[in-house]
Formats: sequence, structure tokens, C-alpha cells
Amino acid sequence: MTKLNELRQALGVATDEHKRLADELPALIDDGQAFEAKKVEVTAAKAKVDRCRSAVHETEEALQRSALLAAPALEDQRRSLVQHRRPLYSGLKSFKDFKDERGVLIRAEDQAYRVGQFVLATVFGIEQSQKWCNENGIVLTRAQSEGVNSAGGWLVPEEMMASIIVLRELFGVFRRSAQIVPMGRDTLNWPRRTGGVTAYFVSEGVAPTESQAAWDNVNLTAKKLAALIRLSTELSEDAIINVADWIVGEISYAFASKEDDCGFIGDGTSTYGGITGLANKFTGLAGLYTATGHATFDTITATDISQTMALLPQYALPGAKFYCSQYAFALMFERLVAAGGGNTISTLNGEVQYRYLGVPIVVSQKMPSTTPTGKIGLYYGDLAKAAAMGERRQVSVKRSDDRYFDTDQIGLMGTERVDINVHDVGDTTTGGPIVAMKMG
Repeated sequence: MTKLNELRQALGVATDEHKRLADELPALIDDGQAFEAKKVEVTAAKAKVDRCRSAVHETEEALQRSALLAAPALEDQRRSLVQHRRPLYSGLKSFKDFKDERGVLIRAEDQAYRVGQFVLATVFGIEQSQKWCNENGIVLTRAQSEGVNSAGGWLVPEEMMASIIVLRELFGVFRRSAQIVPMGRDTLNWPRRTGGVTAYFVSEGVAPTESQAAWDNVNLTAKKLAALIRLSTELSEDAIINVADWIVGEISYAFASKEDDCGFIGDGTSTYGGITGLANKFTGLAGLYTATGHATFDTITATDISQTMALLPQYALPGAKFYCSQYAFALMFERLVAAGGGNTISTLNGEVQYRYLGVPIVVSQKMPSTTPTGKIGLYYGDLAKAAAMGERRQVSVKRSDDRYFDTDQIGLMGTERVDINVHDVGDTTTGGPIVAMKMG
């Protein structure tokens, strides 16, 4: 275990102890002596957490400084590595050119080359690539595994992580729309207000009626999500640019696809990591409209959509969007727009607009398409107010020599630790920040 991981583990233990002591404090409020003694323990535990956090921060900064000092002195030399030394066999899909904060162009090929060297250094254990990474500012950091911080693969470099983040948000509807919550520990709870204080008219000299705000907890428990792909054992260094591009694309799409599965159709089973998605939250709720007699998207009327929209509370309107499949978009929204009065040839020949009544439409292929009868075919609302996605740690990768031994290939596994909690869809009397339309 590295020094940094040891410090992170100590921080986790100290944080848990501080929380345990702090949770015991309210029960002692009527016992003055015990309460004061417990306060001293809580204060000491908090000081230990602060010391551990400072130690982690200082160690992380030291590692970053070492990586920066190892980078080449000439930025031009670093940016021209690919164009002078390595061929590009096809166009890159997962990396894009961009300009850094100084306006310097960072080429996609250079990003992919650095990721490729990282793969050769960590997955294949090539000493030359390990040396290259150390000389070019790529810190080969071991990742956290389960609950605490034992080794579990290699944390990917910033170029790879940045591209994975962009592609996950490009592919993943749920990640793009839900509230993203960083998780410092495996389990995270935060309070959610469920009811407020009530004001009453009172007569002179009469005490007012007491009321209290109501709270509950939203819970996130990090779960490991893994994507396994194959690589040839005879990977040529000349091909690392395109291989890196392919690896990033495959891992990104796999994560985004599974996150959407969990967020939209998760049923609480192990297939979805115990996550219950939107489709299985809407049972007997006020925010569910049933399009009676309209079992397919080509029979849905403008009134059905309006009836669904009417269920959404006003506070969710500013960030409201429609969520449906591409099939539903074409047969429902596009059909209704084309049938509306006032269309001209120019309008009908124009670019497809993913909006209806001015509201953005987000397409997710995880939602029903050709057989929607009895299923929820449309959501409307602000998903960020209804669901949270927790992230425990960034992506890491590791290899297996045994899984595909008979085909002379190796397994490359990317992992992340996340959780999804669809925590607010209203109740039996009031619609929540997202409402739904069920096909009749």
C-alpha cells in the first residue's frame, strides 16, 4: 500500500469515528456533564480528521509537483511527440483537439499517445513506457479498491479521464441530467427537507400552535461498476494511439450505457447493482398520467402530453425536459408537430428540432420503443431535482493474463465506483420534480 493510500485510509477511519461521536451527542443533551465530555471527544476527533485531511492534501500536492518537474522543459517538444514519431492509422473518435488555459493547442494525437504509453506502462508492464511516463509527467498512481484504500488497479491519467468524462456525458443521458454528488466515503447521507413549518393566525394572549420542519435522508452507497475488454498480447507500440482511442471509447460507452440502465429501468436486483430506476418508482403516484386507450406512440395526442405536463409542480419548470426514446420522438412529437397548423414546406424541410412547446427533448434508447403498451413512454421534469448520482472514485484500469489465455489475449478491465438514488418522484397526492406518462 502506498503512503498516499495509507493516509487516505487513516482519513476514512478518522471521519467515521468523528461521525459516530457526533451522532451520540444529541442523546446526551439533558446530561450536562456527559454532554460536555462528549463534546471534548467530538472536538478531538474533528481535529484528527483535519490533520489527516491536511496530510493527504500535502502528499497529493507533492506527487503532482514531482510529475510536473519530470515533464519536458520545452512544451513544443511535448506537443510534437506524435507527429514526429508515431503513425496514425485512422481518425480518432474519442480524443479531440483543445486549447489549454494559455491558449496552447493540445492535439488529439498527443493526448492519445500519452494514454497509450500509460497503457503500455501499467497494463503491459513495459519498462521503457514506465520510464517515459515518469519523464513526461504521468503519475502512475495505484487506485483505491473496496471500502478502504487497498490497491485496485491504476488511476488513469488526466487525458484519459477527461475524455471518458466527456464521452460518458455524451452517451449517458442519466449522468448528463442527474445531480452529480462527489463521495468522500463509501456511504454518503445528506438531509432532505420533506415538510415545512406552518404559520397560524393567533389571538392576542394566545400561544401559537407549534409545528416543525420534517427531514429525511438521501443515501448513496458506492458500488463497483466494471467493463471488461480484450487486447492482443502482441500490441505494437506503433499502434498505441489508435488502441488508446478505442479503449477510451469502449470503456466510456459501457459505463454510460449501464448508468442509463440503472437510472431509467433499474429494478433493484443485482443486475442493476441494487439500484431502482425511474420506471420502477412510479407506482400509484400522483405524478403518473395514464394515456387510456392510447397504447402506442402513434396514437398519443397533444392532450395526453399536456395532461402529463400539468402534473409537474411549478418549482421544477425552469429545468424541465422531456425524456423518451428516438422511436417515441419520431412517432409522437414529430408527428404532432407536422400535423400542427401553420407548417410550410420550409418548416418541414428544416433541421429536426428536439423541442416541443419550447421544452427540450432528451433521447434515451433505454426507454420503451416498439412495444410500449403498459409501460412509461415519457418523462417530463427536472431530473437533477429527482435523482442523484454519487461518484466515489474516478476510473481505474487493470489487466488479467488468465481470462483469455486460450486465445493469447489479455483482459483489460476498467472500473468506477458509483451509485444512483432516484429520491423524489412525489407521492400519492402530489407530483414530484419529474412526472411520467404511461401508455394505456
